Amino acid sequence: AVSIRQIVETYLKGWELGDGALSLSATADSFCYDDPNTGRIPRNEFVAFVEDFKRAAIEMGAAENANPFLRYSDVVIKEDELPATVWCWWQAVGTELQGSALVHVGEEGVLHEKIAYFSRLPG
Repeated sequence: AVSIRQIVETYLKGWELGDGALSLSATADSFCYDDPNTGRIPRNEFVAFVEDFKRAAIEMGAAENANPFLRYSDVVIKEDELPATVWCWWQAVGTELQGSALVHVGEEGVLHEKIAYFSRLPG
């Protein structure tokens, strides 16, 4: 069986590489992604969402085909009960685009991710 940690590593590796299909491979059928700017992204729109996210990062100064695309720090995995909870800090390499993510993971894969952006308030 695939461990919770392996699921998390595959999911984050996809984001790190900017490979939405790799991240998607670690998700459950019921997976959805919550972004405060775009709203709720269902599983069947996720790969396109990752591509849009990469385009936005490039407009903000990220290199085309940056590797890594996202850099993760402070990854914390709480897996004493399921679904497991993962918190991490992410940054699009070469940009000021960064924030935190909250990810829920079950034995069947990543169930949900919700992100927050770290930025100044407008005005």
